[in-house]
Amino acid sequence: MPAASAPTTPPPTFAPGEDEQVVPWTQMRKGVAKAMLHSKTTVPHAYTTVEADVTGMVRLRDSAKAAYQASEGLNLSYVPFVVKAVVEGLRRHPYVNAQWSEDGLVVKRRINVGVAIAVDNGLIVPVIHDADQLSINGLNRAVQELSARARNNRLQLNDLQDGTITVNNTGWFGSVASQSIVNTPQIAIVNMEAIVKRPVVRETPEGDVIAVRSIMNVPVAFDHRATDGAQIGRFVADVKAFLEAIGPDTPIY
Repeated sequence: MPAASAPTTPPPTFAPGEDEQVVPWTQMRKGVAKAMLHSKTTVPHAYTTVEADVTGMVRLRDSAKAAYQASEGLNLSYVPFVVKAVVEGLRRHPYVNAQWSEDGLVVKRRINVGVAIAVDNGLIVPVIHDADQLSINGLNRAVQELSARARNNRLQLNDLQDGTITVNNTGWFGSVASQSIVNTPQIAIVNMEAIVKRPVVRETPEGDVIAVRSIMNVPVAFDHRATDGAQIGRFVADVKAFLEAIGPDTPIY
């Protein structure tokens, strides 16, 4: 006589009280939850942050945005400048443009930058493929096209595949310090925080002076299995250097 099967226990459910309401999870929210839980429970996260003086970037964007809007029909945001800086950092430090595997570090030949975009039901990360082949204008156009398609639920599967690093515009909501979760199997995610004016000590031939400058924090979260603080530190230092070098002669096209 076959053994009786063990009784199954239904999954627990939450019974709301009279003053509560259960809002069912959307499929997108479930997907985000699954991905974030996987990353936090399998990846040993580490973090580093630099401050970048982006006064030159702010001035360039302010001086160019009206003509850019007139010629391109698009707003010129700060995101493509940061993506460009990340791309230049990856050119110098290709081992950050990689993913973890048990057999070794898988270094990617193509630089495909994911851009985190908040939508009504959660977060989605469409990808700018071959971002190193694009100008700031090309990156701006790509970011805005992907954002529009994401918010209108018109992304294709290819738009979400093969990212090698992620840029997250946490500053959009006024954040100045945040720690993101690595978008596995990538090994790093770069945040761009809100740009704020601060008094900064500047060295001049006449001595130190205090000047008001536009400052942006750039935090990076990374997979400590795949890389170390020294390597990420050199990478983010080059990202910072590119951002701080932006000025009136920086080409947008």
